[in-house]
Amino acid sequence: MKRVFFLLLILNLLLMAGFNAARFLPGKPEIRLAEIKPEKIKILSQADISALPLKTAASAPEIASANCYEWGTFSDANLDNAIKMLTAINIQANSKTLDSEQPKRYWVYRAPLKTTADAQKKAAELRALGVKDLFVVQEDKWKNAISFGIFEDELLATKLMQELRAKGIKNLEKSLRNNGQGQHSLLLNTLTENQIADINQLKPNFPAAELKQVSCD
Repeated sequence: MKRVFFLLLILNLLLMAGFNAARFLPGKPEIRLAEIKPEKIKILSQADISALPLKTAASAPEIASANCYEWGTFSDANLDNAIKMLTAINIQANSKTLDSEQPKRYWVYRAPLKTTADAQKKAAELRALGVKDLFVVQEDKWKNAISFGIFEDELLATKLMQELRAKGIKNLEKSLRNNGQGQHSLLLNTLTENQIADINQLKPNFPAAELKQVSCD
């Protein structure tokens, strides 16, 4: 009889433990869905959509395009001097011989003065008259001349002379800076702004030389 009593007691305890297990053992976490609140829903207009920031993929780094330059023209006599002056300012160049069909260039200038001081004084007087595009030539053959411009079109050279004379400037001359025959130019790799400025400062030594941007071949 006692054995039956204990069996029933154990059975009751097991049943009670089973029914109350959920109260004492941790259960699975409940997942609560976010409650939708209709009053907070906003329909975007086309203007609202357009104002949204666009998310773009990271752009690939841009490759700077190489800009090469050509400086010329130079005669046989002054080509070496130009290369030496470029070397002195750490700029390397390759010479290029131009064909015999190069256009003629017409130069407007004032004949050389006796000294550099005289030429600089005259240049200051001309600037006071409103002439800004001029420089004192340092090239040996034309040292202390005052250059006003070089043109492929003779009519433009003639027009400049008329404008300068209208300002009261005298002793102007126009002549060919080349005869259309073979000349030379210098090819330069990519230049910095400072290097371009340095080359432009050499213009008094080479009045006929112009620096222009060309494609890199």
